[in-house]
Amino acid sequence: MTTPIRFGGLASGIDTDTIIKQLMQAERMPVDKLEQKKQTTEWKRDAYREINRSLMTLRNSAVDLMFSRNFYAKTSSSSDESRVSVVAGPSSGNTAIRIESVSQLATAATQVVEPKDKNGVAVTKTTKVADMNLQSTTQEITLSTATKEWTLSPKPRVGATVALKDGTNTPIDASSYTYDESTGKVTMNDGSDVPAGFKASYTSGYQIQIRSVEGGDFQTIKVAEDATMENLVTALNGKESGVSAFFEPISGKLSITQKQTGENAIIEFDATTKAAFGIDAADLPKAGTDASFMVNGIAMTQSSNTVTIDNMTVTLKSEFASGAVTLSAATDTQKVFDNIKGFVDKYNETIDLMNKKVREERFRSFAPLTQAQRDELSDDEIKKWEEKAMSGMLRGDTIVRSAMDTMRNKWSSTTSSTNETEMRQLFQIGLSTGADFTNGGKIELNEEKLKAAIEKDPDQVYQLFTNAETGLLPQIRDAATNSRSSITRIAGADGSGAPTYSMGREMTQIDTRIKRLNDLLVDKENAYYRRFAAMETAMNQANSQAASLQQFLGGGM
Repeated sequence: MTTPIRFGGLASGIDTDTIIKQLMQAERMPVDKLEQKKQTTEWKRDAYREINRSLMTLRNSAVDLMFSRNFYAKTSSSSDESRVSVVAGPSSGNTAIRIESVSQLATAATQVVEPKDKNGVAVTKTTKVADMNLQSTTQEITLSTATKEWTLSPKPRVGATVALKDGTNTPIDASSYTYDESTGKVTMNDGSDVPAGFKASYTSGYQIQIRSVEGGDFQTIKVAEDATMENLVTALNGKESGVSAFFEPISGKLSITQKQTGENAIIEFDATTKAAFGIDAADLPKAGTDASFMVNGIAMTQSSNTVTIDNMTVTLKSEFASGAVTLSAATDTQKVFDNIKGFVDKYNETIDLMNKKVREERFRSFAPLTQAQRDELSDDEIKKWEEKAMSGMLRGDTIVRSAMDTMRNKWSSTTSSTNETEMRQLFQIGLSTGADFTNGGKIELNEEKLKAAIEKDPDQVYQLFTNAETGLLPQIRDAATNSRSSITRIAGADGSGAPTYSMGREMTQIDTRIKRLNDLLVDKENAYYRRFAAMETAMNQANSQAASLQQFLGGGM
């Protein structure tokens, strides 16, 4: 609303604007109190939300730590990485093994061929597959809805023969339909619709068939009508083929290697592909071999150079007859400790924040500043004032205290059933809330004690933290979730609409009351101006009468 321009006190000489402004300051006091109440509510809401964000981070930290890999981290080493490498798995024991010799590494079957085109000329990368003696692929599609013109997709190649069958797979006489090669459309010669369920078959590209397992099924590798030798190699390298291929353009040779190693992994083509690649009975592929090695005096044979021994992943890299390689695995105590400490630090950070909020001093004499007060202060003065005014928004808050007490109790109540009586509770492995209740339940971590427990029995440590019924992490996760729900009902989550939480509804009600009072203030201010304007009018009339009377009396002297 535009404030009208007023000129007061012209007749009376009274500064009416100042008087009305002072009168309105008294009238605005109820509005100022409501605005201060709203500001206090906003600050309290923001304090709640800060705790909520910390609880969410704590909950996520608990969920992340529950993965077994965090408690079963292992270190591994090889005395000669160039010959044998090792990676310990989570379930690896604290053990050591010796690879005494590797008499043979596992290898893959390989077939080298020299493809020729239909004229017997060695192929190049750009040779069309259509110019080789490969088997054509047959495309069969079914019409789902009857139509006057059936457009075949993919479109048959030029010169292709299109054969139709009905829904019972009975061939349709070629004289009863027409296929237009230029448009790729099929129509019935009697003018009727092509019935739903009809099937069209035609050649649409080329294929080779390859088998990579003895007695297994042939895998069909397809290429398009206009494919080149380079496209065929790309198709052979696809994940479905089971092989990898390499074409050497200078020699015109194609090398095909089985992706799997071992003597049972083979390379075998169908008869048509063999003919196209010039493979005869004498051109057998180079067979794959199994790995043969000696482990702690035990002879072993495996189809792969990567094997699992005692839950360790061992990779054989070279053959050797002497000079044993020692592989060892052990619990990575430092990593497990660091994982647990990271969670404890996050927990203590959350408890610190909650402690600060419930113990923060409340300066009740420092109410939120009104706009008039802010106008009279410097930025630095406003900052210092609001630091006091915002302090203690959650002092003694029962919801926050309840959350702290609940989480503290989870640490002391966590137990695990075990034959090891000295590792049944968290304080026994170096994690306790301590005797000082003033710290609000912060966890004291005994590094030496915790590392000793991890070394002694990492499985027991894992159970103490993750057991679904009594483990610490599920309990902290649930406690944090429940506390967040309680706070969210009151203060909402970041970005929540005002109607979805109680403090938001309260602030909406305050806004409504402020608007109503502001409307009344406008009316009140206008009433004051009308009264002073009436006074000015009356004084103008009195002044006019006095001037007339003075003139009349002066004229009679």
